[in-house]
Amino acid sequence: MSRSTGADKPLMVGFFGARGTGKTVGALRYLRAARPARLIGWDYKHDPTLSGLGREVTALPALIRAMRADRFALRYLVDHDRDIAAQFDLFCRAAWLAGDLTMFVDEVPEVTKPGRAPPAWKKLVNVGRQYRRADGRVVGVSILAAGQRAAEVDKSFMANLDVVRSGRLGHEDDARTMGKLLGVPWAELLALPDLAWVERTAGGAVSRGRISFTKKNPTARPALRRVA
Repeated sequence: MSRSTGADKPLMVGFFGARGTGKTVGALRYLRAARPARLIGWDYKHDPTLSGLGREVTALPALIRAMRADRFALRYLVDHDRDIAAQFDLFCRAAWLAGDLTMFVDEVPEVTKPGRAPPAWKKLVNVGRQYRRADGRVVGVSILAAGQRAAEVDKSFMANLDVVRSGRLGHEDDARTMGKLLGVPWAELLALPDLAWVERTAGGAVSRGRISFTKKNPTARPALRRVA
């Protein structure tokens, strides 16, 4: 089975907001709209909401073996009894070696900080859109990540985002930072109702919506290309 790289570039998308604002649901709906043929998820807190993301994997060697397939949807449950940083490093290196996939990282502030971007993650963020593997194949990786506070995430990721979405924020400093990034009044982000969001694309277009749980969901937009 062939894997199509497509003409358009992979995307990087960030979802932010306080607890219960719908950032995880928003990310899942982006993924369902994109229907990537090759998907890996980093599930830091073993979130039941992510149960439909893909097959649960509890060991990184098993994850890497499963990524040899042409198509896969895999959800890695982080082992909190082992070194988290080492696990994330291997997770990112596996994504780089596989290529042509979509990677979703939940609770991204747990593995990257404003002044410290893990090397394998930073390489994916900075040059993962299109690169040549050791076998000569040109590939790309799409990255989605979710977290409560953008201020706790490395600057490389934030600077390279193609799409950024925020739900309600709980602190003025966070709202001011995100307001600048989105190009909207910061006070609006403090006052958003539950499940409402504001989104900005790389072209500068700002849109607003609210997550609905009806069968015909008006806020689920296919913002990602199919990377494989």
